[in-house]
Amino acid sequence: MTPSFNLVDESWIPCISADGGFEEVSLRGLLARAHELREISCESATRSAAILPLTLALLHRVFGPAGMKAWGALWQAGEFDMNRLDVYFEQCRERFDLFHPEYPFFQARENRVEAKPLIHLVHPMGNTGTLFTHENDDRGTSVSAAEAARRLLAARLFRTAGLGPSINRRRISFKDNTYARGVIFWLSGSSVFEMLMLNLLEYPDEQTMPVTDEDAPAWEMDDPFRVRNVPNGYLDYLTWSNNRIRLIPQGNGEDLAVCEAIVEPALNLDAEVRSPQKRYIQREKKGEITYTFLYFNSDKALWRDYNSLLKRDGDKVRPPAVVEWLADLKASGYLENNHTIQLMATGMLADQAKPIFYRQEIMPLPLKLLRNDDLEHKISSALKRAEDVADKLRNALNILATEVLQRGAAGKPDNSVRNSLVKQWRSRERYWTALEPQFWRFIDELVVDDEKASESWAEKLRTAALDALRHAATLAGDSPWALKGGVEAERYLRRQLNELLKD
Repeated sequence: MTPSFNLVDESWIPCISADGGFEEVSLRGLLARAHELREISCESATRSAAILPLTLALLHRVFGPAGMKAWGALWQAGEFDMNRLDVYFEQCRERFDLFHPEYPFFQARENRVEAKPLIHLVHPMGNTGTLFTHENDDRGTSVSAAEAARRLLAARLFRTAGLGPSINRRRISFKDNTYARGVIFWLSGSSVFEMLMLNLLEYPDEQTMPVTDEDAPAWEMDDPFRVRNVPNGYLDYLTWSNNRIRLIPQGNGEDLAVCEAIVEPALNLDAEVRSPQKRYIQREKKGEITYTFLYFNSDKALWRDYNSLLKRDGDKVRPPAVVEWLADLKASGYLENNHTIQLMATGMLADQAKPIFYRQEIMPLPLKLLRNDDLEHKISSALKRAEDVADKLRNALNILATEVLQRGAAGKPDNSVRNSLVKQWRSRERYWTALEPQFWRFIDELVVDDEKASESWAEKLRTAALDALRHAATLAGDSPWALKGGVEAERYLRRQLNELLKD
């Protein structure tokens, strides 16, 4: 008997229901009950995020929407038209079978390398480390078909570059997949229906991505790995994979499981293709113009770049497409200013092929901020002030460290020694950590009373900086030179804060 696991009907997508319960639903169930489900909730943020492009490609294929009016009709219905979706599912049902003998869902039909344990599926050569899994080549794991489907989707989007297998005695390398680097931005509402609709951009739309007549999701293509490095359009991009993958099933029926997969490099997405889900900034060096996207950073929280997510600045800054789309929806009257919407940032930080961490951050996105030059300017100014205060705090910490190390002697200590001592105090990290919740309070207050919000933010900056310095002074000890350094450092910092925050 041929193994079968059809994603249309089988339960495989973990969700949180409206009452807070946990359940797994099928692809059809996700769409039929989208207005009743609160959120998609897989084992990791990247797996949850990997379900969105698949679902959006399906919705685009069935509904478009060809323009703002068509989108508005879908939105006002409050739930998806399952009659239209069921017609599509009947036409393509076999293409959603995870183990179909000819067209296995999102997989290659034939492969040229041997199967390996699933640890190799999402990241090459088992570069996950024990932080992410305790599996290894000698002790792999057997997972259900449902979990294998979720791992497959994550591998298609988040698999990192790295050394690949040997084919015909030639070593080949993997390339980063579409979402392997950088922060991916989605909009989130009060239900799965709102989340999917808010991310359902106009289609086709040349501003989002150039479209050809051959544009289609991968499951409709007889050969989704036909050599090319530029997608046929947005549907092709949403279901693109740089890798040929084949899950190896074991057993059947209730005993159906997967413990191995074949993975080899396939397509190579052109670096000039810019993702609608990323934020880009234009850089120019020696006359050459390039575009860089926003990364997660272990030393810098994402909220410190919040202003760059709100507004396009010609060709210099391009926010995520969903933010500009949201501004269009607001301008067209489909969304009121009091509608609660959040910006969901998902991704990982990787050192070459080795992932360091996965992360998901949820940020409030009040509609009143969009295309409001005055409020956008106040946010930029608030973040600029925070950076300026951080610079003055650094100088104050240097004053304290110099006195501690100098111990009353003439001459200044070596800069590297001083910097090492300042780093041990971790006072700047304390400053930025204290400011994050205050920044979101500032955003909430900004849409109500912008003047009061700015005044409150200035006081939060003052408090956070002085607290960070005093924490360092405590760690410096109670020696005469440490006490002297603490007094001089705080006197300097207060004087600088009075000048920076006087307006």
